[in-house]
Amino acid sequence: MKVCFVEPPVALRVGGLEGAIRSLETALRGIGVEVLSGENADPFAADVVHFHGLWQPAQARLSRALAARGVPTIISPHGMLEPWAWRHKWWKKWPYYFAIERAHLRRAKVVLATAPPEQRRLQAKLGGQRVVMLPLGFTGDAAPDYAGARAKLGWSPEETVLLFLSRLHVKKGLEFLLRALAESAPPSTVRLVIVGGGEPGYVTAVKALATELRLPRVEWIGEVWGEARWPYFQGADLFCLPTYSENFGLAVLEACQVGTPSLTTDTTPWGDWLQPDRGFIVSPEQASVTAGLRRFFAAPRTSAEARSELAGWAQREFSWEVLAPRYAALYRELL
Repeated sequence: MKVCFVEPPVALRVGGLEGAIRSLETALRGIGVEVLSGENADPFAADVVHFHGLWQPAQARLSRALAARGVPTIISPHGMLEPWAWRHKWWKKWPYYFAIERAHLRRAKVVLATAPPEQRRLQAKLGGQRVVMLPLGFTGDAAPDYAGARAKLGWSPEETVLLFLSRLHVKKGLEFLLRALAESAPPSTVRLVIVGGGEPGYVTAVKALATELRLPRVEWIGEVWGEARWPYFQGADLFCLPTYSENFGLAVLEACQVGTPSLTTDTTPWGDWLQPDRGFIVSPEQASVTAGLRRFFAAPRTSAEARSELAGWAQREFSWEVLAPRYAALYRELL
């Protein structure tokens, strides 16, 4: 069986989307599925074509040609139909959706959601379209290594390290985190580490906000991808993603994979997946994020046993050993 991945341009998939696609590709190849990908891949040589992302006119044209030849297609919107995404630049998206994108979606045999909330929203938006839920899986082989990672990064045992590792974008709620940290009376040992990049104007604005709020120690690391990002996840005391909306939230899974608890919002599926002892669930509102940070500061430091339990739970639920056969079975079903 040959599956062809059709992806957005490189610049539009940097970070989580790239990690999600490449890890799925590797996992499928590991169980014998031939995956065609890259600029030179021929979709017409595949048995199934899997589109990643939306809003690409070339993808809509290709899906029309594939449908004419009877090649089944699957679309993973990767959050691009989520409510926040719809509201962002809605004046461009609505006309394009009704003119082009809706037909592209309807040509797909399956639209793929990555979590139950996204599945429900897609079913409501797409009517009778078939929507299947399959989570994303691990993007690497990292395991808990709290002490080793902190030694590598130069973080002392006494410090309480909060980590924000994501694209610097208004959707991700970094302003919530900065203001919440200022309001929550953090201990003097707190260090906030911000890993990621974004549009220069936005980055300048959030850095100015951090200076204005006179926060405790804040480090702006810039973009770190690949294996180099894992020590940040492993050594943090709390991963923070106070986002307005995520269809999945791959970075939260990466924190869970190495046993680090997360503070994130109930507008991600992690609001359902993370039990109280695995994280701090808040709403994307300033007061709620502040209250979540205060609960974290009042709680004891996460033990090695608790980190191991969290990592084990993530392994059982989201490893590609579990998930890749389910993706392969869906592709085969379409044949």
